[in-house]
Amino acid sequence: MKDVNEPDSVDYMAAAGCFCLASRQAARKITRLYDSHMQESGIRATQFTILSQLMLRGEMPVGRLAGLLGMERTTLTRNLALLEAQKWISTRPGEDPRARMTAITAQGRGAVRRSFPYWSKAQAEAGKLLGADGQAALKVLASRSLE
Repeated sequence: MKDVNEPDSVDYMAAAGCFCLASRQAARKITRLYDSHMQESGIRATQFTILSQLMLRGEMPVGRLAGLLGMERTTLTRNLALLEAQKWISTRPGEDPRARMTAITAQGRGAVRRSFPYWSKAQAEAGKLLGADGQAALKVLASRSLE
């Protein structure tokens, strides 16, 4: 066992440049920007993202939606429960009883329509702050498989 008083030869300063930390900080900053714009709409940016994808793509299994959003299935399931409580989505069993199908409701479409102008302002501001290079880098990172 190593003596706690023995000098450590590992350079822990390397952790200051942690890519995981940097990506999470950037994601939190971007989410706060969107949420600040969308606060008046009564919908959070994360909720808008889920609803807008269902509006664009139609009904789908929860697992597929999680994959599209890059979310853990359990995290998405918790978020979907809140959207279902608002009556913005509906769920039903799929052909495979283990799979749940999720769809946006008319009320959910209304929520997206009402919040879209707020989202648009947030999108414009985020785009301006990121600049063309930042936007391109973000899209490249989002499209890459890091697994």
